[in-house]
Amino acid sequence: MHVVIRALGVLMAAAWLAGCATGFPRATAPYAAEDGLDGAAVLARGVDAHGGDLRTRAADLNYASDGRWESLIQRIQPVVTDAGYRVTAETRYAPAQGLHAIRYQGPKGIKQVVRRPGDIEVYYDGVRTTDPEILQAAAMTTDAFELFHFGPSFLAARATQATRMADVDDAGTRYQRVRVEIAPGFGEAANDTVIAWFDAQTHLLHRVHLTLNGFPSTQGAHVDTTMTGYRALDGVMLPTRFHERVRGPLRIDAHTWWVTGLDAGRGWTAGDVAEGGFNGSAARPADVLRERD
Repeated sequence: MHVVIRALGVLMAAAWLAGCATGFPRATAPYAAEDGLDGAAVLARGVDAHGGDLRTRAADLNYASDGRWESLIQRIQPVVTDAGYRVTAETRYAPAQGLHAIRYQGPKGIKQVVRRPGDIEVYYDGVRTTDPEILQAAAMTTDAFELFHFGPSFLAARATQATRMADVDDAGTRYQRVRVEIAPGFGEAANDTVIAWFDAQTHLLHRVHLTLNGFPSTQGAHVDTTMTGYRALDGVMLPTRFHERVRGPLRIDAHTWWVTGLDAGRGWTAGDVAEGGFNGSAARPADVLRERD
């Protein structure tokens, strides 16, 4: 049975790679919307709706999360998912410093990722790894999570082109879409493409559809993540529920996760998230997220 499962994983990975050259929506001429806004204007309005450009924010943002991985994506992309470690998480983000630290825990143990511009550190149970494949995957996924959790400031910082696409209606809600070319891309990618869906009423980011060029086995593949359940935290709008799907070359559900804690302004330092542990002001769990009244 184990041999069959492994063989299935190999076949699925081969199918992934075989189809990875097609599928992502192609670029079209800019959409001339009735509101007169181009892609850059829609993106800028989204940044404002989320609380402004986080790069100018001195205070830290912190959250805890829990989630589940679908079994097929674990077999297809075991290094990227790293599901034996990446289940619950405590995240510490200092946007003005570009410092993003995530401490994961799963059935295999604890994994800590520390991401800075142009640098990535990964620790397993306190021991730093130099495995280039692990570092590549961690850089790509950590950058993607910065976009998912902290919104369009990530796009604004890296955008080389923002093109308005046709609006769409989904489940009774109107969304304004912007195709954003970013450089650098996620992780070690020179560039990537993101199609951002903004709620036409709230201007909050609802969905991102993106390429993943930063890891060999995901190059050319594309996924989308839908963000819901927004909460205000110290003037910043943050989503609390997430659902990720692979859209090509396969079409499968991949990952569902949710925020269990939120707080801000602790004043932790880079030293508090160094050397494979959370210490000082970074150490305590994020404040429990209470149910809405």
